Amino acid sequence: MLFSYCSSCKGTKNMCGLGRCPILDEIRPMMPARRIIRGHVETETPPGIFVGEYGYPSVYAGPTALFQGDFWDYSRDKFNLTMEKIISIHSNVYRTGERVNVKRIDERIRENMMESSSTVKPVEISFDGKMAEIQRKKETFFETPVGPLALMENLKIQSNPKIPGKVDYYYNDPYARAGDAVWDLYSSNMEVSYLQNVLAAGVIGVRNERRMVPTKWSITAIDDILFKRMKDSLIHNEWIDSIELYSSSFLGNNFNIVLIPGSFSFEMLEKWNKGSLWGDGNISQEYEGSRNRTSYASSIAGAYYAARLSVSRYLYGIGKQCRILVMRSVGSEYYSPLGVWVIRRTVEEAMKTRPVKFRTVEELLRECRPVIPDGFSMSRIIRESIFQKRLEDF
Repeated sequence: MLFSYCSSCKGTKNMCGLGRCPILDEIRPMMPARRIIRGHVETETPPGIFVGEYGYPSVYAGPTALFQGDFWDYSRDKFNLTMEKIISIHSNVYRTGERVNVKRIDERIRENMMESSSTVKPVEISFDGKMAEIQRKKETFFETPVGPLALMENLKIQSNPKIPGKVDYYYNDPYARAGDAVWDLYSSNMEVSYLQNVLAAGVIGVRNERRMVPTKWSITAIDDILFKRMKDSLIHNEWIDSIELYSSSFLGNNFNIVLIPGSFSFEMLEKWNKGSLWGDGNISQEYEGSRNRTSYASSIAGAYYAARLSVSRYLYGIGKQCRILVMRSVGSEYYSPLGVWVIRRTVEEAMKTRPVKFRTVEELLRECRPVIPDGFSMSRIIRESIFQKRLEDF
């Protein structure tokens, strides 16, 4: 069942009024059969945690765990794996959870979450399962398809976690702000996916302000924090010299990124095509100028922040600024949600390619109009680039 607004809702806004997303209901049978999580359990966590959002600030939180002994290193790059392989790997992971108040975290829970989120190697855990699972909700697809949520108690970390010295330092620093810690850890070559776990666990930041952050929120928060730090530098850099087009595709996600000389601005257009996960929908659009956004990019959601970070990281590396137009066209190969890491990585790969260069915006339009039908005519950045004159144009 598909509606014209499915590509805008993405199973999160209940725009159809059905209470459950029929598209996600069709995907759930691809997940493994439900398995009982009851009694005393000993397993490994493939470093990571899950913090729910329903009922916030009282939510379920706990480390992720493996059904079987098959370890999957979350730091390993999943780019270029097949969708079936990605789903298979992550379906062997389930979430554990006990009810916690994110604003008043018990010290035992805080310590367990710190160790299971911050370790860079798998650790052995044990707990007492309280029930088989809670009915799967849309949280199941928070980042990649994962298994059910098992309620538990008496969680114990049974082996020594391997925690980077800087993370341990910020955990014990009661005054360092979370944004400063995130930027410093990122500058020390720690992966974005790792920082998302650290932020979700509430183990960094000013001590009396620390909170657990729902996993879904922490993903976007890290993308936003890192982007804003880079932008502080970008807006003082020189413009790029020419109009450039970068392209890359992965699992039906087709990206074309246009860089145009000018002061920093960012725009993203997204089109879900017939046969794709959310069906044939309208083009979604989000834009921001040189000032920081003051509202959430709700029509594109987390994909907007992931793409924005990847292009900005490239510009930060070369010491330039420009107008950025990202166009995402999604095809039928993308039949299951896999998370915004797909967007982040595909755009990263695009920025590694040799760009096609153009002398004028008009030349770009002639050569690339089929990229997204009507996309260029909708683009605010394209209109500004055509009609806003620069001093050298006179």
